Amino acid sequence: MNMRIVVVSACLGSLILITNAYGQGGQRRPGDLPFSRDSCPGGSGIGIIEGIEAFTIEDLIQSSELVIKGTVVSVLPSEANKNHPNVIYTTSVISIDEVLRGTPPPSNTIAIVQLGGRVPPCTLTVKDSPLVELREEYIFFLVRDPTTAIPNNSGSPRYATLGQYGGKAKIVDGKIQFNPSAHELLRQYDNMDLAMFKDILKRGVDVRKLQPVDKPRTPIPPPGKNP
Repeated sequence: MNMRIVVVSACLGSLILITNAYGQGGQRRPGDLPFSRDSCPGGSGIGIIEGIEAFTIEDLIQSSELVIKGTVVSVLPSEANKNHPNVIYTTSVISIDEVLRGTPPPSNTIAIVQLGGRVPPCTLTVKDSPLVELREEYIFFLVRDPTTAIPNNSGSPRYATLGQYGGKAKIVDGKIQFNPSAHELLRQYDNMDLAMFKDILKRGVDVRKLQPVDKPRTPIPPPGKNP
């Protein structure tokens, strides 16, 4: 049996569509209901989120309240939304290694919430947006998360990453790596040296775009010859 549900929630002032497709094994008896709001149907689900994404690095810089280099120091047990048990969230705690822009919070850690995780008997995986893992390093583009529907049990102030794909860039071997589903104008920074990328963020603009490109000059012909 396959089933699709649609949940609409507010995030960063825009509507985000979450479509979960759950498959449940076994035979279905006559009279069985395809979905119960009181329990998860079981199995594994794939979520697809559609929302507004930042196109450029300037978009991310200007829209962020806080930009940090951070390390994942804790991943808390996943939780299910009390109104939609098949919509699962996972909270992760991030150590602030360096504040690149904005006012730092009164803590050396922050928390972020991502869709996805496992609350038996259900697993929810969000397409193209894997959960952060312990000890991974990222550049995070953040805004404060005022959500009250999801309790904050992390002990740290909670922030949300901008958009679904461009709001964090993974650091791999000292290089930047945006999500493959991020806009191509952001993915042009893939494999950029971390120090150079941090300089762009601190300046607030990619200075390479401000440098004029020299136009090719027409060669001067030797004396006595026509051009």
